Amino acid sequence: MRKIGLALGSGAARGFAHIGVLKVFDEEKIPIDFIAGTSIGALIGAIYASGISAREIEEIVLNLDRKKTTSLFTPTIPYSGLVEGKRITEFIKSIIGNPNIEDLKIPFAAIATDVMSGREVIFTKGSTVEAVRASISIPGIFTPCKYNGNFLADGGLVNPLPVNCVREMGADFIIAVNVLPSPEKGTYTLRIKSGEKKLPTFPITSKIVNTHLSQLLKPVKNVIENPFFTLTGKLKTIQESPSIFTIILQTTAIMGYQILSLQLKSSKPDVLIEPEVEGIKPLEFYRGKEGIVEGESAARLSLSRLRRNDR
Repeated sequence: MRKIGLALGSGAARGFAHIGVLKVFDEEKIPIDFIAGTSIGALIGAIYASGISAREIEEIVLNLDRKKTTSLFTPTIPYSGLVEGKRITEFIKSIIGNPNIEDLKIPFAAIATDVMSGREVIFTKGSTVEAVRASISIPGIFTPCKYNGNFLADGGLVNPLPVNCVREMGADFIIAVNVLPSPEKGTYTLRIKSGEKKLPTFPITSKIVNTHLSQLLKPVKNVIENPFFTLTGKLKTIQESPSIFTIILQTTAIMGYQILSLQLKSSKPDVLIEPEVEGIKPLEFYRGKEGIVEGESAARLSLSRLRRNDR
Protein backbone atom coordinates (compact mmCIF):
# COMPACT_ATOMS: atom_id res chain seq x y z
CA MET A 1 0.00 0.00 0.00
CA ARG A 2 1.18 3.49 -0.82
CA LYS A 3 2.25 5.81 1.96
CA ILE A 4 0.78 9.26 1.41
CA GLY A 5 2.80 12.27 2.46
CA LEU A 6 1.45 15.80 2.75
CA ALA A 7 3.66 18.89 2.38
CA LEU A 8 2.09 22.11 3.68
CA GLY A 9 3.80 25.30 2.58
CA SER A 10 4.46 28.72 4.04
CA GLY A 11 2.32 31.78 3.33
CA ALA A 12 1.18 33.41 6.59
CA ALA A 13 -2.61 33.99 6.71
CA ARG A 14 -3.02 32.46 3.27
CA GLY A 15 -2.06 29.18 4.89
CA PHE A 16 -5.52 28.83 6.41
CA ALA A 17 -6.33 27.30 3.03
CA HIS A 18 -4.51 24.22 4.35
CA ILE A 19 -7.47 23.66 6.67
CA GLY A 20 -9.87 23.57 3.72
CA VAL A 21 -7.69 20.99 1.99
CA LEU A 22 -7.62 18.85 5.14
CA LYS A 23 -11.41 19.12 5.49
CA VAL A 24 -11.84 17.60 2.04
CA PHE A 25 -9.35 14.83 2.84
CA ASP A 26 -11.30 14.02 6.02
CA GLU A 27 -14.62 13.98 4.17
CA GLU A 28 -13.24 11.82 1.36
CA LYS A 29 -11.42 9.57 3.84
CA ILE A 30 -8.04 10.17 2.24
CA PRO A 31 -5.53 8.97 4.86
CA ILE A 32 -2.33 10.92 5.49
CA ASP A 33 0.68 8.91 6.65
CA PHE A 34 3.23 11.72 6.95
CA ILE A 35 3.07 15.51 7.26
CA ALA A 36 5.86 18.04 6.79
CA GLY A 37 5.12 21.73 7.19
CA THR A 38 6.84 25.06 6.90
CA SER A 39 5.75 28.18 8.82
CA ILE A 40 1.92 28.34 8.80
CA GLY A 41 2.03 24.87 7.22
CA ALA A 42 3.92 23.63 10.28
CA LEU A 43 1.32 25.17 12.59
CA ILE A 44 -1.69 23.67 10.81
CA GLY A 45 0.14 20.39 10.21
CA ALA A 46 1.11 19.99 13.85
CA ILE A 47 -2.43 20.59 15.08
CA TYR A 48 -3.80 18.07 12.60
CA ALA A 49 -1.07 15.53 13.38
CA SER A 50 -1.97 15.80 17.07
CA GLY A 51 -5.36 14.27 16.30
CA ILE A 52 -7.52 17.37 16.00
CA SER A 53 -9.83 17.17 12.99
CA ALA A 54 -9.89 19.76 10.22
CA ARG A 55 -13.39 20.85 11.26
CA GLU A 56 -12.19 21.43 14.80
CA ILE A 57 -9.25 23.47 13.51
CA GLU A 58 -11.70 25.45 11.41
CA GLU A 59 -13.74 26.31 14.51
CA ILE A 60 -10.61 27.62 16.22
CA VAL A 61 -9.63 29.77 13.25
CA LEU A 62 -13.11 31.19 12.76
CA ASN A 63 -12.94 32.58 16.29
CA LEU A 64 -9.94 34.73 15.33
CA ASP A 65 -11.19 38.26 14.75
CA ARG A 66 -9.04 41.38 14.42
CA LYS A 67 -8.87 41.94 18.17
CA LYS A 68 -7.86 38.37 19.00
CA THR A 69 -5.32 38.35 16.18
CA THR A 70 -3.74 41.57 17.45
CA SER A 71 -3.52 40.17 20.98
CA LEU A 72 -1.27 37.35 19.75
CA PHE A 73 1.39 39.77 18.55
CA THR A 74 3.14 40.97 21.70
CA PRO A 75 5.53 43.82 20.82
CA THR A 76 9.08 43.84 22.10
CA ILE A 77 12.07 46.17 21.95
CA PRO A 78 13.10 45.89 18.27
CA TYR A 79 16.52 44.29 18.69
CA SER A 80 16.13 40.96 16.92
CA GLY A 81 12.45 41.21 16.02
CA LEU A 82 9.40 43.43 16.40
CA VAL A 83 7.22 40.79 18.06
CA GLU A 84 8.06 38.17 20.64
CA GLY A 85 6.40 34.79 20.35
CA LYS A 86 5.29 34.19 23.93
CA ARG A 87 1.57 34.62 23.31
CA ILE A 88 1.62 32.58 20.12
CA THR A 89 3.46 29.83 21.99
CA GLU A 90 0.77 29.86 24.68
CA PHE A 91 -1.90 29.86 21.99
CA ILE A 92 -0.44 26.71 20.42
CA LYS A 93 -0.19 25.03 23.83
CA SER A 94 -3.82 25.85 24.54
CA ILE A 95 -4.80 23.83 21.46
CA ILE A 96 -2.51 20.79 21.52
CA GLY A 97 -0.83 20.89 24.94
CA ASN A 98 2.91 20.31 24.80
CA PRO A 99 3.48 16.89 23.21
CA ASN A 100 6.71 15.70 21.68
CA ILE A 101 6.70 15.28 17.93
CA GLU A 102 7.38 11.55 18.25
CA ASP A 103 4.15 11.20 20.27
CA LEU A 104 1.87 12.78 17.65
CA LYS A 105 -0.69 10.55 15.94
CA ILE A 106 0.74 11.22 12.47
CA PRO A 107 4.53 11.34 11.85
CA PHE A 108 5.34 15.02 11.55
CA ALA A 109 8.24 17.31 10.65
CA ALA A 110 8.57 21.09 10.94
CA ILE A 111 11.07 23.09 8.90
CA ALA A 112 13.06 26.01 10.33
CA THR A 113 16.18 27.95 9.36
CA ASP A 114 19.35 28.51 11.37
CA VAL A 115 19.74 32.26 10.89
CA MET A 116 23.49 32.26 11.51
CA SER A 117 24.54 29.36 9.28
CA GLY A 118 21.67 29.46 6.79
CA ARG A 119 21.16 25.72 7.05
CA GLU A 120 17.83 23.95 7.08
CA VAL A 121 16.72 22.54 10.43
CA ILE A 122 14.19 19.70 10.34
CA PHE A 123 12.37 18.89 13.57
CA THR A 124 11.25 15.27 13.78
CA LYS A 125 11.48 14.87 17.55
CA GLY A 126 11.33 16.99 20.67
CA SER A 127 8.81 19.66 21.63
CA THR A 128 6.16 20.19 18.97
CA VAL A 129 5.45 23.70 20.26
CA GLU A 130 9.11 24.74 20.06
CA ALA A 131 9.38 23.30 16.55
CA VAL A 132 6.35 25.23 15.35
CA ARG A 133 7.46 28.41 17.12
CA ALA A 134 10.78 28.20 15.26
CA SER A 135 9.19 27.44 11.92
CA ILE A 136 6.77 30.40 12.00
CA SER A 137 9.33 33.01 13.08
CA ILE A 138 9.35 35.46 10.16
CA PRO A 139 12.73 37.25 10.31
CA GLY A 140 12.48 40.84 11.46
CA ILE A 141 8.92 40.46 12.66
CA PHE A 142 9.23 37.64 15.20
CA THR A 143 12.24 37.29 17.43
CA PRO A 144 14.24 34.17 16.51
CA CYS A 145 13.63 31.02 18.52
CA LYS A 146 16.65 30.00 20.60
CA TYR A 147 17.11 26.23 20.41
CA ASN A 148 20.16 24.22 21.49
CA GLY A 149 22.33 27.32 21.35
CA ASN A 150 21.18 28.28 17.85
CA PHE A 151 18.78 30.96 16.67
CA LEU A 152 16.07 29.64 14.38
CA ALA A 153 13.69 31.46 12.06
CA ASP A 154 11.02 30.82 9.44
CA GLY A 155 11.62 27.64 7.45
CA GLY A 156 10.33 29.40 4.34
CA LEU A 157 13.76 30.99 3.94
CA VAL A 158 15.21 27.65 2.85
CA ASN A 159 12.28 25.32 2.14
CA PRO A 160 8.87 26.97 1.62
CA LEU A 161 7.21 23.73 0.45
CA PRO A 162 8.91 20.67 2.04
CA VAL A 163 8.22 18.06 -0.63
CA ASN A 164 11.70 16.55 -0.28
CA CYS A 165 11.31 16.32 3.48
CA VAL A 166 8.08 14.35 3.40
CA ARG A 167 9.61 12.04 0.80
CA GLU A 168 12.57 11.39 3.11
CA MET A 169 10.11 10.54 5.88
CA GLY A 170 8.98 7.55 3.85
CA ALA A 171 6.14 8.79 1.63
CA ASP A 172 5.94 7.34 -1.86
CA PHE A 173 2.94 9.42 -2.96
CA ILE A 174 3.16 13.12 -2.16
CA ILE A 175 0.50 15.80 -2.09
CA ALA A 176 1.78 19.37 -1.74
CA VAL A 177 -0.25 22.47 -0.93
CA ASN A 178 1.27 25.76 -2.09
CA VAL A 179 -0.22 29.02 -0.83
CA LEU A 180 2.55 31.33 -2.06
CA PRO A 181 1.33 33.34 -5.07
CA SER A 182 3.81 34.91 -7.44
CA PRO A 183 4.75 38.49 -6.46
CA GLU A 184 2.81 39.75 -9.48
CA LYS A 185 -0.39 38.06 -8.34
CA GLY A 186 0.11 39.36 -4.82
CA THR A 187 0.16 43.04 -5.84
CA TYR A 188 -2.50 45.34 -4.48
CA THR A 189 -3.40 49.01 -4.69
CA LEU A 190 -4.25 51.08 -1.63
CA ARG A 191 -6.14 54.29 -2.35
CA ILE A 192 -6.12 57.01 0.28
CA LYS A 193 -8.71 59.76 -0.04
CA SER A 194 -7.61 63.36 0.44
CA GLY A 195 -8.15 64.68 3.92
CA GLU A 196 -7.69 61.39 5.73
CA LYS A 197 -5.76 61.25 8.99
CA LYS A 198 -1.98 61.05 8.88
CA LEU A 199 -0.04 58.04 10.06
CA PRO A 200 0.51 58.06 13.82
CA THR A 201 4.04 59.21 14.62
CA PHE A 202 4.15 58.41 18.36
CA PRO A 203 5.64 55.17 19.71
CA ILE A 204 3.18 52.27 19.86
CA THR A 205 3.29 50.75 23.34
CA SER A 206 2.22 47.29 24.39
CA LYS A 207 -0.97 48.69 25.95
CA ILE A 208 -1.94 50.47 22.75
CA VAL A 209 -1.21 47.43 20.62
CA ASN A 210 -3.33 45.14 22.75
CA THR A 211 -6.31 47.48 23.24
CA HIS A 212 -6.48 50.13 20.53
CA LEU A 213 -4.38 49.04 17.56
CA SER A 214 -7.22 48.37 15.17
CA GLN A 215 -8.70 51.83 15.75
CA LEU A 216 -5.42 53.74 15.72
CA LEU A 217 -4.31 52.15 12.48
CA LYS A 218 -7.70 51.83 10.77
CA PRO A 219 -6.92 54.50 8.10
CA VAL A 220 -3.73 52.70 7.13
CA LYS A 221 -4.38 49.07 8.07
CA ASN A 222 -3.53 47.88 4.55
CA VAL A 223 -0.07 49.43 4.81
CA ILE A 224 0.68 47.09 7.71
CA GLU A 225 -1.23 44.06 6.50
CA ASN A 226 -0.38 44.20 2.81
CA PRO A 227 3.10 43.10 1.68
CA PHE A 228 2.49 44.35 -1.88
CA PHE A 229 1.05 47.84 -2.11
CA THR A 230 1.13 51.16 -3.97
CA LEU A 231 -0.08 54.45 -2.56
CA THR A 232 -2.05 56.57 -5.04
CA GLY A 233 -3.29 60.12 -4.60
CA LYS A 234 -6.47 61.60 -5.98
CA LEU A 235 -4.89 63.06 -9.12
CA LYS A 236 -1.48 61.44 -9.37
CA THR A 237 0.47 58.47 -8.15
CA ILE A 238 2.67 59.21 -5.15
CA GLN A 239 5.52 56.86 -4.47
CA GLU A 240 5.98 56.45 -0.71
CA SER A 241 8.53 54.53 1.27
CA PRO A 242 7.04 51.12 2.16
CA SER A 243 6.51 50.24 5.81
CA ILE A 244 8.85 47.92 7.67
CA PHE A 245 6.15 45.22 7.60
CA THR A 246 5.91 45.57 3.84
CA ILE A 247 9.67 45.40 3.32
CA ILE A 248 10.02 42.29 5.48
CA LEU A 249 7.05 40.41 4.05
CA GLN A 250 7.74 41.47 0.46
CA THR A 251 11.37 40.34 0.51
CA THR A 252 10.50 37.11 2.32
CA ALA A 253 7.74 36.36 -0.20
CA ILE A 254 10.03 37.05 -3.17
CA MET A 255 12.74 34.77 -1.80
CA GLY A 256 10.22 32.09 -0.91
CA TYR A 257 8.62 32.10 -4.33
CA GLN A 258 11.96 31.93 -6.14
CA ILE A 259 13.09 29.03 -3.97
CA LEU A 260 9.75 27.32 -4.48
CA SER A 261 10.01 27.62 -8.26
CA LEU A 262 13.40 25.91 -8.21
CA GLN A 263 12.24 23.24 -5.78
CA LEU A 264 9.28 22.23 -7.91
CA LYS A 265 11.60 21.64 -10.85
CA SER A 266 13.83 19.25 -8.93
CA SER A 267 11.39 17.69 -6.47
CA LYS A 268 7.90 17.48 -7.88
CA PRO A 269 4.96 16.24 -5.81
CA ASP A 270 2.55 13.74 -7.33
CA VAL A 271 -0.30 16.20 -6.81
CA LEU A 272 0.15 19.95 -6.38
CA ILE A 273 -2.78 21.86 -4.90
CA GLU A 274 -2.68 25.65 -5.24
CA PRO A 275 -5.62 27.48 -3.65
CA GLU A 276 -6.38 30.93 -5.08
CA VAL A 277 -5.53 32.95 -1.98
CA GLU A 278 -3.66 35.87 -3.50
CA GLY A 279 -6.55 38.14 -2.47
CA ILE A 280 -5.79 37.48 1.21
CA LYS A 281 -3.00 39.62 2.63
CA PRO A 282 -0.34 37.81 4.70
CA LEU A 283 -1.35 39.35 8.04
CA GLU A 284 -5.11 39.09 7.58
CA PHE A 285 -5.49 36.17 9.96
CA TYR A 286 -9.09 37.19 10.63
CA ARG A 287 -10.04 36.15 7.06
CA GLY A 288 -9.76 32.47 7.84
CA LYS A 289 -13.13 31.54 6.37
CA GLU A 290 -12.13 32.80 2.92
CA GLY A 291 -8.88 30.90 3.00
CA ILE A 292 -10.59 27.70 4.11
CA VAL A 293 -13.18 27.97 1.32
CA GLU A 294 -10.44 28.42 -1.28
CA GLY A 295 -8.59 25.42 0.12
CA GLU A 296 -11.70 23.26 -0.12
CA SER A 297 -12.34 24.36 -3.69
CA ALA A 298 -8.77 23.63 -4.81
CA ALA A 299 -8.73 20.25 -3.06
CA ARG A 300 -11.98 19.16 -4.72
CA LEU A 301 -10.55 20.04 -8.11
CA SER A 302 -7.68 17.67 -7.33
CA LEU A 303 -9.82 14.73 -6.25
CA SER A 304 -9.86 13.09 -9.68
CA ARG A 305 -6.05 13.03 -9.72
CA LEU A 306 -5.96 11.65 -6.21
CA ARG A 307 -8.44 8.90 -7.05
CA ARG A 308 -6.55 7.88 -10.17
CA ASN A 309 -3.60 7.21 -7.92
CA ASP A 310 -5.63 5.71 -5.11
CA ARG A 311 -3.73 3.08 -3.25
